[in-house]
Amino acid sequence: MKYELVIIGAGISGLTAAVSAWEGGISSVLMIDYQKRKGGFTLPYWSSEEFAPERELLEKIASLPFEIHEQSTVVGFFPGANGQLHQLYVQSPMGTYSIEAKKVLIASGSLEKPREAHKIPGTRPAGIMTPMMAMQLVERGYQPGHRIVLIENGRISRSTATLLEKETSNLVKYAESDWELTSIKGLSRVEGVQLRNRMTDERNEVACDTLIFAKGRVPCTFFLKGTPIERDHRDAIIVDATGKTNLPDIYAVGSCTCLGDDDHTNSMELAKETAKHLF
Repeated sequence: MKYELVIIGAGISGLTAAVSAWEGGISSVLMIDYQKRKGGFTLPYWSSEEFAPERELLEKIASLPFEIHEQSTVVGFFPGANGQLHQLYVQSPMGTYSIEAKKVLIASGSLEKPREAHKIPGTRPAGIMTPMMAMQLVERGYQPGHRIVLIENGRISRSTATLLEKETSNLVKYAESDWELTSIKGLSRVEGVQLRNRMTDERNEVACDTLIFAKGRVPCTFFLKGTPIERDHRDAIIVDATGKTNLPDIYAVGSCTCLGDDDHTNSMELAKETAKHLF
């Protein structure tokens, strides 16, 4: 199978670029995503006003005839040399297959950086999760907990708090700009947390059985290991202002790149700019 453009990732960045490519007359486009549905991390947040632009994008793309391989993962990526086509190996529920592409756009996104990636004193009990993990539990019909402490530090955590408040009244929010998480207590399950007020140095002990916390991001670029595509110390793909990587005809956009942000606020704008330079 050969395509003019293969987009790795059907989240906000990938979908935005695909729409721009379609509007630019590029019809030979394949999108690959590991999830069952396109939309990436925004899916649980459709009802949140902070994600209105992303919701409009998903409604728009539903009417376009894109070829999307869902529940599929790129397990091998071999950039072409001297103008040759790029070769990708994809693992899907039906097996492994190979595809060739004239150009590749990497829009694989990122993961939330959980508590384990931060030097927060205390034990490591159950009941500690990221905002997206909490929303996935709600989508499956489960309550994340009965006494929830949530650390707000962006629109993802804010939207999570808003949606959880509709499910439970026993949720306490702390803005990370005002409070620092200093300690976690509990054995088999979290029993409480300690927070420090950044302005007054006041210490606050809060009993809870669930802590929702994430800070920073982990770019999803694991499949690029062994390739010559340059990444920085965080494993984010190094790109210029137009999304170009160090290899010809390979672009990257969104939170998997050095230009992305932790809260995914500039993903759509970056994708639109990169799409202008694809062809």
